[in-house]
Amino acid sequence: MLTNPTLRLAAALAAALSLATAGEGAADEMTDVYARIIANPVDSALNLQYALLAEGRGEYRKALAAYERVLVNDPDNDAARRGLQRVRRLIEPAVTQRTMEVGAIADSNPLHATAGSPADVSGYGRLRVRDERPIGGYRWRTIFNAYGETHARETQLNYANVSAETGPLIDLDGSMMTFRPAVGGGGAAFDGRFYYWDVNASGTLESYLQGAYQWVRLRAGYRQYDPSFTANQGFYADLTGKLSFKDVIHERDVFSVSPRLRWSGIEGLPDNGATEFATGLYVEGGATVEYAKVVTRALTASVDVRINQRWYRDIGSGARRDFLLSPGAALVFPSLFGVQTDLRVQYRYEWNDSSDPAHDWQNHVLKVGLTARR
Repeated sequence: MLTNPTLRLAAALAAALSLATAGEGAADEMTDVYARIIANPVDSALNLQYALLAEGRGEYRKALAAYERVLVNDPDNDAARRGLQRVRRLIEPAVTQRTMEVGAIADSNPLHATAGSPADVSGYGRLRVRDERPIGGYRWRTIFNAYGETHARETQLNYANVSAETGPLIDLDGSMMTFRPAVGGGGAAFDGRFYYWDVNASGTLESYLQGAYQWVRLRAGYRQYDPSFTANQGFYADLTGKLSFKDVIHERDVFSVSPRLRWSGIEGLPDNGATEFATGLYVEGGATVEYAKVVTRALTASVDVRINQRWYRDIGSGARRDFLLSPGAALVFPSLFGVQTDLRVQYRYEWNDSSDPAHDWQNHVLKVGLTARR
């Protein structure tokens, strides 16, 4: 241990000199490599070497330019594509996007009763905030969601939910995919009282295939309901994703498939009555298939069909099975009320077939919403 002030000062100066010498060495190497690039600008190996040196010195814009030079002459160079994606994430400024939606929903059978229930109209509002910023050498994404709906007739269906998640974006070497681990949580209110709280962890793979966004997510969590509902508490897990394909039949169309699988180990069983608001032990699988087409600059049309199968745990009277089929269609009028302010009109038919006749039901849903992005 250095106790003499003179010795401590000498050690500090030596360390500083060593760092400066290392920095000068890297700078000299960059200068040398750049001079060789000037003589042969299409040499991919030299440009990649320069880009890595620039990244190491934190000179990300120089690295970005070098990766772009490689891709101009060698578009399939994986190292350059990965480097370009990595550097872009580091130099992109912080971005916060807010999406707000308000509207009305008309249900022909809001209680999902076998014999039907009186029609009802509800108003809803949704807020989604997505924030991305560089933190600790990674691009960090945080998402906040809030949703609420209030019913004119069936006020016991009034509902509100808030949730949030956060995690870094990690580019995977050897691919054009990004891995996003995240932790999150949330809570909800229902029928004028506390409904549940939830904590979860997830991992999401994201990528683009021919310009279309793809993702798959595995999430596991723990949820606890208020004791007054038919479910209690426990763990759950779900696997969801979306595969999209552009220009399938015509230009400016998108075909997508969104599969989902869920396991619920939350204690509690389906209510014996015709109406239930929380259920417990089950396995569920399903998918949504959608086709969307940009008809004109002022209109986008889409059709979709959702299918869902739920298997409840056998409680001694036979295991209940529910199958849901739900086709729908929507019209979107982009920027109808200003830039990035869209009007969406959507119709959906819901048909549920259950092994328990008390849970067979049908419903017609008409939804009109205004969405603004800022």
